[in-house]
Amino acid sequence: MNSETTTGLSKVEVIKIDQARVGEAAVEYVPAEAEFRILVNNDVETSLHCAPHRVKSLVVGWLIGEGVIDREDDFVAIDTDLDSLIIRVTVSEEAGSKLAARAITAPIGKLSEPEFPRRVTTELELTPEYVTELSGRFRKLFLGLRSSDRMCYLAAFAQNGEIHSYGEGFHRINAMYRALGELVIAGVAPQNRIMLANFGLTQQMTLRLARAGVCMAITAAPPSNAAIQIANDYYLCIVSTAIGSQITVYSAPWRVI
Repeated sequence: MNSETTTGLSKVEVIKIDQARVGEAAVEYVPAEAEFRILVNNDVETSLHCAPHRVKSLVVGWLIGEGVIDREDDFVAIDTDLDSLIIRVTVSEEAGSKLAARAITAPIGKLSEPEFPRRVTTELELTPEYVTELSGRFRKLFLGLRSSDRMCYLAAFAQNGEIHSYGEGFHRINAMYRALGELVIAGVAPQNRIMLANFGLTQQMTLRLARAGVCMAITAAPPSNAAIQIANDYYLCIVSTAIGSQITVYSAPWRVI
């Protein structure tokens, strides 16, 4: 078997076996994945495992989730070398200093996780019916995507009943980063927005949503116990719509009335 990579997807040879145990050779597209080195201002280096797809939105979302930038103005330029798997990013001097201050190791930077102030207000409250309706719109968004865009996971951001951005990815956190990046590139701040996802949240993902100031996440699967603890600390309401029309509230329950 071999594979041929295109943008974001890789064409592979597979064997499909039917119920009669008859195998047949076929060709299928699967998400492509590679480890990209990210150089920020030629100072901090880290890496991301991702598909070479919508790279700018992915990197912008990563920078927001790390608390490095708050708006696209802090993001200056990006240069992606697909052959060498290197992404060179230029951000403002202030944003670069924030990232450099968190680098624990060099030259490959593992970043520290310092405490940060709560960035959301207590104003947003939704009815259970509204949560279910918004979840239904998100499902329609997924079903309406082209088959080539239906990678494993999908995330989106919404406010006032409207979905403003979405992102897909082979890794859950990359789908979240792409959706977050697309939102900010469009000039919309993530503070007090609602995230929608067809997956559950980990502690790492929840921490990055809290840094971005997101106040609610409507997901198709439960979060981890560590994610719930982070979410309660930062007033981030996590709601799952995994079981029929029933919704389950895991954190900041006062946001669902």
